[in-house]
Amino acid sequence: MKDYVESLGLFEGESRRMDCPSCNHKGTFSVTNTNGELMWNCFHAECTVRGRTDRKITRNNSDNILSILSKNTHKQTSPCPDVPFEKPKCWSRQISQKGLDYVDSVHTSGRYDDIYYDVRHKRLVYAIHDKDGRLVDGAGRTLTGARPKWYRYGNYRGGFRIGTSDTVFVVEDIPSAISISDWATGYALLGTSLRDEHIAELTKFKKVVVALDKDATDKALTYMRSLNTLVPTGILMLDKDLKSLGDNERGSIIRSAMLGK
Repeated sequence: MKDYVESLGLFEGESRRMDCPSCNHKGTFSVTNTNGELMWNCFHAECTVRGRTDRKITRNNSDNILSILSKNTHKQTSPCPDVPFEKPKCWSRQISQKGLDYVDSVHTSGRYDDIYYDVRHKRLVYAIHDKDGRLVDGAGRTLTGARPKWYRYGNYRGGFRIGTSDTVFVVEDIPSAISISDWATGYALLGTSLRDEHIAELTKFKKVVVALDKDATDKALTYMRSLNTLVPTGILMLDKDLKSLGDNERGSIIRSAMLGK
């Protein structure tokens, strides 16, 4: 269970609620990263899965951890240096047939070509670049049903951006962002958490439309209200996942939302 929880790649301060990998009950498993210490628990009455890891110093929590240590020892300690992301050796340009089929199924074929195949873990990997075009992370989608469904290879805290429009649609995952990039700029949060780094990037657009999946409607409303104090922001209520729609239907929905209809 420790290996599974660590593979989720939660950032410091991030929590996630999901189906329990042990008892399989829906939405009962909770994981939290508090200053590098991962704590997990299943809330189902018949499941006894719970635990925690030792606290780890990472480049994301080093300031908090070292501040605590300095108070205890009365010594000044400098934070860990920022380590550049290096492309894993298991990433291959030769994508498996399952990977190609997935790309076609989510309408990303021909819209984004910086995609790899993780030959070791059998995941389709979308490369993530920062605003300067540097490779900073990757998001790997399982092709075998393994958990987690999405795996982060790095610790980049920004989002995935694609498109040239000054209207940006905030979505959860990379395929959704890519699938709408013919009509608007797609911006994937790489999850459902809105971080300061996301806000800094989103406020550079003329208009923001929050378009999270249906099960995250409450979060979408909260994010819309928060962003609207900084940049004109609307919301797109979805009945279906954007990447599951046909091009004509998706294009019509995006264009209408851009016009505020």
